[in-house]
Amino acid sequence: MAFVVRLSAEETEGLREQAAREHRSMHEVAVLAIRARIAADRRAAVLDGLFDAAASEDAELLHRLAQ
Repeated sequence: MAFVVRLSAEETEGLREQAAREHRSMHEVAVLAIRARIAADRRAAVLDGLFDAAASEDAELLHRLAQ
C-alpha cells in the first residue's frame, strides 16, 4: 500500500543525511523508522500491562512497603 508523507525541507534533509550515513535509500530509512516506532510502542504496551498486573497482584505488599 502506498501513501504520501509530506516532510518539511528540514525533515527531508535530515532523512537524506541519515540515508547517506547508512548507505540506504531514503525510503528504506523511513520504513525502518516506522517499524522501529511500532515495535517500541508494542513493547511499551506489553510492559504497561505487566506493570499493571504486578501492581494489582502485589497491591497489599506494595501498600505495606510504602508505609
